[in-house]
This record gives sequence, C-alpha cells and structure tokens, in this order.
Amino acid sequence: MEEIISKLIDRGNELLNRPYKKIEFTGVAEADRLLNDLDSFPHAFVLASVMDRQIKAERAWLIPYHISNEIGGFEFGRLSKLELDTLRAIFKKKSLHRFNEIMAESFYAAIKLIHDKYNSDASNIWNRGNGE
Repeated sequence: MEEIISKLIDRGNELLNRPYKKIEFTGVAEADRLLNDLDSFPHAFVLASVMDRQIKAERAWLIPYHISNEIGGFEFGRLSKLELDTLRAIFKKKSLHRFNEIMAESFYAAIKLIHDKYNSDASNIWNRGNGE
C-alpha cells in the first residue's frame, strides 16, 4: 500500500511541475486568454464553471468574456459592483444562456461568495485559504 501511495504522490508532483499548457475552452482566442489567466482573473475560470450547466460547454465558457465586453473589463472589483438587475439585463440582451434569469442569479451569487468567503480572490478556493 505504501508503494502505491508513493507512486501516486510522485505522479501528482510530476504533473504539477510540468510547464503550464494553455487550454482552449472556447475556440475564441481572447476568451481563452481570459480563462487561462489564473493569476489576474481566477474568477473568470470559476464563474465559467458555474455557467456550465445544460448548454454546450463552449457557450458556457464564453459567458465571462461576453460580460467583460459588456462592462468594459473583468477585474473583480468591477464585477463586485454589479447589481443583480444589471446582470439579468446583460444575460437577457445577449441571450448568454438557455436559462438567462437563473444563471444571472447564479453568476451574481458566485461573485458575492468569492467576495465574502474568499476575500475577492477566487484563487483562494484552490489555495485553501480565505485571503486573511
């Protein structure tokens, strides 16, 4: 058993130490850059994950990019100032999701959760910290 555990740990470390490889989530270069920039926009990845329900993944993962274009950027401070009604209007206007109303609410709730629980830094989710 110890040998298996050791091999799993070694393999995990090997994978973690590989150079970062950009993932093409959407096929849209600018959208994929946003989603892959975990240093500056970790919330883009998290929010896209939340949107990935009952629509094609490529469409769901484009939602942060479309919202970024609508509000003039995707900095977390800018997102955290959005009102729910503003997000509802963007989702409806752009027809971002099959379920625009509920997904706008989910997007808004995720922003608030990142702000409140993770000190406005979504990378604290995987860093196992709350930013304090």
